[in-house]
Amino acid sequence: MEESSQDELKPGSVSDLNGLMSASGYPYQDKLCILLNLMSDDVICNGGQGYEKYVNTLKSGKPAFTWSSELFQDMLVSGANTKYLDSWIVIYNKISGCNVVLDYLDKVTGGNDARENLRGQALAMRAYYYFYLVNLFGKPYNSADPTKLPGVPLKLTMQVTDSLYPRSSVSDVYEQVIKDLKTAANILEMYPTENSVYKMNTNAIYTLLSRVYLYEENWDSTIHYSSIVLSRKSELTNLNTFQGPGNGYYKYTGGTDNRIYNASVSPEILWMYQKGYTSSTSLADVAGEGVFFPSSLDPFYTSTNPPPYCVSNELMALYDVKPQSDTLKYLGDLRGRIFIGYTSTVFYSPFFSLGYTQFFGGQGGLGIRLSEAYLNRAEAYIHRYLSGSSPNDCQAALNDINKVRENRFDSRQPYEPINIQDGTTLLDFYKNERRREFPFEGHRWFDLRRYGMPEIKHTYTEDIGSTQEFVLGKGDNRYTLKIPKEVIDRNGALVQNP
Repeated sequence: MEESSQDELKPGSVSDLNGLMSASGYPYQDKLCILLNLMSDDVICNGGQGYEKYVNTLKSGKPAFTWSSELFQDMLVSGANTKYLDSWIVIYNKISGCNVVLDYLDKVTGGNDARENLRGQALAMRAYYYFYLVNLFGKPYNSADPTKLPGVPLKLTMQVTDSLYPRSSVSDVYEQVIKDLKTAANILEMYPTENSVYKMNTNAIYTLLSRVYLYEENWDSTIHYSSIVLSRKSELTNLNTFQGPGNGYYKYTGGTDNRIYNASVSPEILWMYQKGYTSSTSLADVAGEGVFFPSSLDPFYTSTNPPPYCVSNELMALYDVKPQSDTLKYLGDLRGRIFIGYTSTVFYSPFFSLGYTQFFGGQGGLGIRLSEAYLNRAEAYIHRYLSGSSPNDCQAALNDINKVRENRFDSRQPYEPINIQDGTTLLDFYKNERRREFPFEGHRWFDLRRYGMPEIKHTYTEDIGSTQEFVLGKGDNRYTLKIPKEVIDRNGALVQNP
């Protein structure tokens, strides 16, 4: 790094920018939005049960769990550093990091292949962040004319100006996201430096493109980009490989950390970001919750002191999970035991613990998996089938859904493929399948928005015997987060959400 006249460090090489991208452009150490799970129908409240630390955790999560209209303001804690809760600030800081890399790339020394590969990564991550932002602070793309819906400001350079940035339309933000992703993919196709699963790569970008088009309800493009990925990579992680001695499906077998987001045992990871945990560190301890809860909770563990927030019974009931015993030789859908048992890790939010979670150590992560390409494509096939334009799409959707499911069920009994021919029934099944496949990976809240923003009811319990019911009505404005007050105060060009 070079010293500037203002005594600031400026990047002088592509290598410097790679370091900057890792630190400021990727979300390795940042929580993009820790509130989404609490707001969804995948979490319930158990109350504080008279324990002071439980009550503190309970109250901290209340604004999100009850859909406070002033969410970020209410989450601020006096005298504490809670700025990391503010998704607007956190994500725009990441966008700024990407913009710095993009603006400096042609001003530094280094090889052209490495330079262009980094350019593709930065464009892809900027698109990822803007897509995330517009789905937090803008109305769903399919809820009205997206050209008339206010989205988020588009800042595409690191240059500091006196200009105030207004909100671009939801449509314009989506167009920029698609433009950046396509440009990034083209660059990485031309400069295919081998990127690890911790770096953006073409398969992850094409899967993300399929997600963007899915949200737009552009079924043909969803199928197109999913198919590109699946033509190159088709292997899913078979959860049967996580089997331990006897009937057990352990998170650790032979010293191996068995998780869907462990690159050494899970071939379906396309891109992931990790939090730097080690096998000797409890995830609950890292999140500051290790003293609150037992170290091990299974789907069939009954605790007299359940955590303040945990996985909803509604979600768990979707899994065809068989209880483990010495005689039972078939456990059904392994996701209820393995995904909820571990991959829905507590680090994703310091405010709630999953009642059906094992707090073991290991490197935790979130990201993009190959199963999304299968399920995005399946959903697009179903909608085309419902439109009557493509009668063969029903079987195509079934093929994709069954491909995912056969890798998730205990293989000690033959997998029985689903064969639903009614399009509406198949779509309902698909929605539950998507929920089963991606618990606590950031999909559910956004899916609820594009499904028409259905009514959700949460029962909040603060004191023993004292409960309050909160309702997020169908199409409620609170499905779209308000821009933080301090941001509105600083930028008079911004119009607040209702």
